[in-house]
Amino acid sequence: MSLKSRAALIVVASIGLTSAASAERMTTIRQLAFACVSWAAWHEYGLASLTPQGARMGKLCPLRIAAKAKVIVVDEDAGAGASEIRYRGKNWFVDNQALK
Repeated sequence: MSLKSRAALIVVASIGLTSAASAERMTTIRQLAFACVSWAAWHEYGLASLTPQGARMGKLCPLRIAAKAKVIVVDEDAGAGASEIRYRGKNWFVDNQALK
């Protein structure tokens, strides 16, 4: 790979990182929100919450984030009503209606 090609690759990579970082925003949680380690776990928890037994905390959805907690939105629309957030250094999936 030539020096010119490497330089172009570095510029493209840094532009991609800059735009990804700039898409993140700080917000607060509007109401108590359950947080899951993956979108699939979030989806399953949501479906379980609609049953008469309800949903329970577990290793895939171990966290409740209190109202007014500050979080960073990584992906506003992770699909089917979920948002990906960063809270206390980890990425979580929460209901996007819980965000301000």
